[in-house]
This record gives sequence, C-alpha cells and structure tokens, in this order.
Amino acid sequence: MRAWLIGLVSVTFCAASACDAQARPDLHGCEGCEAIHERAHDGLPAVVAIAGPGAPGAPLVLRGRVMHPDGRTPAAGVVIYAYHTNAAGAYPPSDAAPWARRHGALRGWVKTDARGTYEFRTVRPGGYPGRADPAHVHLVVKEPGRREYWIDDVVFTDDPRVTPHYVATQRRRGGSGVVTPTRARDGSWLARRDIILER
Repeated sequence: MRAWLIGLVSVTFCAASACDAQARPDLHGCEGCEAIHERAHDGLPAVVAIAGPGAPGAPLVLRGRVMHPDGRTPAAGVVIYAYHTNAAGAYPPSDAAPWARRHGALRGWVKTDARGTYEFRTVRPGGYPGRADPAHVHLVVKEPGRREYWIDDVVFTDDPRVTPHYVATQRRRGGSGVVTPTRARDGSWLARRDIILER
C-alpha cells in the first residue's frame, strides 16, 4: 500500500509539472496586476457596481462564467479585478489607494460564486482619445492558491476599431475578450465575457 501511495504521489507530481510546462512563459508579467490586492478577498460578492446610477455614459452590465482550463468545469472563488476608462476615454481621477491613482475611479472586484459566475455593473468605456485602441475593460484574475495574472481585455464588436486584424492579433488569454454587446429594453448594454483559466 505504501509503495502504491508513493507511486501515486509521483504520478500526480509529474502530471502537475507537465501542466506547469504548458503555462504561458509571461503569464505573470503584468504591470499593475498587484492592484487586485487593494481589496480584501474574503467576502467579495459575485456582483458589484463599478459605476453608480446616473454616472455619465451608457450603462453596461458585463457578466460571464469562469471555467477551469478544461473549458467545462465552473471555477468558484476566483477573484476578478476590472478597471476601465469613462465614456470620454479617460481614467477618472481618484486618490483612494495607490493603484486607483493610475487605474482611475472606475474599478471593482468580484469573486465567482459556486457556478463560476460574476457580474460588473458599470458604464461603457470610451477609447483613448487620438489612439487606435478600441474601447476596453482591463481584467485581472486571481485563482485560489495561485498568483494573479491578466487576461485579454474586453472589447466590443460594434467598435469600428475592432477590425479583423485586431481580432487576429489577440492572444486569447483567458479565452476571447471580443464580445458582442446587446441592448436591453431599458437602453442599457449587456455583454458576456466568459473566462477560461490559464494553465
């Protein structure tokens, strides 16, 4: 029995090493990802409002489901940090915390529920003035027991800057960040960004 257990541990270790070998070499190369730690992760909700009612801009609900690398198993307890520009393409000033001064006031944290779901309630961001970058929402994820890492930004297919060339150059970190927004009856925008965790 003891030899069998030792063999099992060895196989498990090798399997884990093989999985680690498949990880992107720059998975954790992220400037500003440490901002995910500016809020305590215990007790974070699965739904949070980044922008309150009446905030300038078109209301946006960004939601999705987080899954393990197999693309099927829901991932509970994953912290997601989101930040973005306002409708004018600027980061609204904030001095609440060190990274808030760089990422602006439109930012929030959620933790996925038992079904792996999350939701941010905010406003649609604008693109940076004078630049070709599409309007986007930055996302950073932190899995239990792992270091945080960034995934592809959320961008919107109705943005003329999201061209076929732009889509082709995306790295699909965490799955595709290219989403198709739809309009709700109340005029708000809905967008779904499912996330597949990196190996």
